[in-house]
Amino acid sequence: MGRFRAYYDDGIVVEYENSRFVIDPLKKPVTPFNAVLITHGHRDHVNPRVLYNVSPLIMSDETAKIIRARDGDYLRHITVGPGSRLVIDNVLVESFNAGHVVGSLSYVLDFGDLRVGITGDFNVEPSILLSGAKGLDVDVLIMEATYGDPDYVFPSRREVYEELRAIVDDGTRDGVTVLMGQPLGRGQELTALLKDYRLYVEPSIKVINNVLGLRYGSVASGLPPPGSVIIMGIPRDTTRLIRTLRSKYGSARVVALSGMYAKRSRASHLGKLGIDAIPLSSHSDFPGLVDFVLSSGARFVYTVYGNAAKFAKYLRSELGIMARPLPGHGQLTMDYFL
Repeated sequence: MGRFRAYYDDGIVVEYENSRFVIDPLKKPVTPFNAVLITHGHRDHVNPRVLYNVSPLIMSDETAKIIRARDGDYLRHITVGPGSRLVIDNVLVESFNAGHVVGSLSYVLDFGDLRVGITGDFNVEPSILLSGAKGLDVDVLIMEATYGDPDYVFPSRREVYEELRAIVDDGTRDGVTVLMGQPLGRGQELTALLKDYRLYVEPSIKVINNVLGLRYGSVASGLPPPGSVIIMGIPRDTTRLIRTLRSKYGSARVVALSGMYAKRSRASHLGKLGIDAIPLSSHSDFPGLVDFVLSSGARFVYTVYGNAAKFAKYLRSELGIMARPLPGHGQLTMDYFL
């Protein structure tokens, strides 16, 4: 471990002996590296503008398609997918399904005498589109902790899907149902789930769906006819949207979908506006994060994003696992786990 370093510097950096790998950089790497790895297409994990002429650049085919369709950027890259094994400068790079959004990957860097796993964002629970992520067999695990707070416990996908279908049936009986969530992630999951309804999809979601082969529904332009389901992102002015819908249709069910609504305080705020708040997330909830750590068998765990400090403290105090938040570049010390 004395030859190993990991830190966050507008992206995750893993260094071991003379090797250096950068994962999900948001700025152009300036220090020499062996490869840049992209886990998935969310904009807080990939900035196409800084990746021109970066080589070797590694990502899934689906992620490259999403970036090109959404951002208009074609990036020269090496295509990998779940089960891929690629050797770069004597380091074995293994790719695994992350279960987060279409095309999302986790990586393992096998240096021969040290295996380091980097999850990116991930979800252990399967969805209508994706298999759940499995634990990585590694010595060191660098993992997201977006919902690394015990308050975040999600209902099962089956329960959420049943609730959504019931809401859609009710809302389309006399008006419309509007479902709001992340264009990449919830957009594809909701489209696949509700493809048999009269479906209208916001253009920013439809362009992603089309390149991924989810060609269901029509492009939402203006206000669709009564009895429709509208899939869209989160608008800037939700109150105005609701007023417009109800003045047009008389009745409209509006649903916001995010893991944050597992906290009652967040859900109740939207309830006062007449919006159903449902905890449907592309991330693992707290129990899922714990299960992933235990199934990995890692000796050391770094946490990053969201509730990184809280989750690392839980792993140390409750499970006796050597864990800490991933340090920033200026926070590095020799005693990483003391």
